[in-house]
Amino acid sequence: MPPDDLDKTFAYAPDDCLAFIVGGNHFQNTLCAAYIEAHSPWKSTVVDSIAPLVLTAGKMFPRRAAVLYDCFGLNGRVLEDSVLSGAEQLPPEWPLVLFNLDRHTGIEKKALEYGVHGFFYLNDSVETFINGLTAISGGEFWVSRRMMADVIHDNGFRLRHKRITNHVCPNGLTRREVEILGLLARGSSNKVIAQKLFISPHTVRTHLTHIFRKISVASRLEASVWAAEALFAHKCD
Repeated sequence: MPPDDLDKTFAYAPDDCLAFIVGGNHFQNTLCAAYIEAHSPWKSTVVDSIAPLVLTAGKMFPRRAAVLYDCFGLNGRVLEDSVLSGAEQLPPEWPLVLFNLDRHTGIEKKALEYGVHGFFYLNDSVETFINGLTAISGGEFWVSRRMMADVIHDNGFRLRHKRITNHVCPNGLTRREVEILGLLARGSSNKVIAQKLFISPHTVRTHLTHIFRKISVASRLEASVWAAEALFAHKCD
C-alpha cells in the first residue's frame, strides 16, 4: 500500500489503537485484520512492507500502534535481514510483533535484542493472538518466561558494559549505529562488526548506508574521521 493511501486508510482519533499487519499474504492478512477489529478495540490495516510505515510514521497515526509482521514461510536469516534490520527505523513506542513464526527459526533471542515485543507461532490459536496483542498494548512482552530468562542470562553482562547510553546521539544516529561507527573507527571489517554485534554482514552494510547518509560522508575513512572528531571525542551522552 502506497504511503498516500496509508494516510487515508482511517480517520484516526487520539485514543485509537492501530495494528499494522505487514506481509505478502494479503488475503490471509486481510482476514486477520477483520478478526482483530471484530474481537478487540484495535483498528487494523494491511501493508506489504515496513517501508511505508517508516515514511509515514508521525504524520497522523496514534501513539498506540503495533506492527505485526507475518513470518509465514520465512527462515531466520531472511527475518534478520528483512525484518530486524528495519525494526530500528520504526517509532520506539510502536512494538514490533512476529506472528506465524516457525518455532524452529531460532530468531527469538536476536529479535528481542532488536526490540521485538512478542512472538506468535504457527499453531497458536486466534484467542492467544488477541490475548497477546492486548498484553502488548499494555506495555507487556508476549514471550515465554524461559526465553526471557535465557536472554537476561546470555546478555546481561554484555548489555551492562555497553558504552552507549540511552540519551540521544547526534545526527539522528541510533545506539546501534554508534556502536558500528566505533568498530569502524577501529578499522574493523564488515565481517568483524557482524561477528561482534551478532548481526549479518548484510545488516552491517544496511546500517552503514544509513550512517553515511545521516552524517553526509561517502566512505569508511570519512565516517571514521567524523566519528573521531564529532562523536567519540565528546562521548555520546
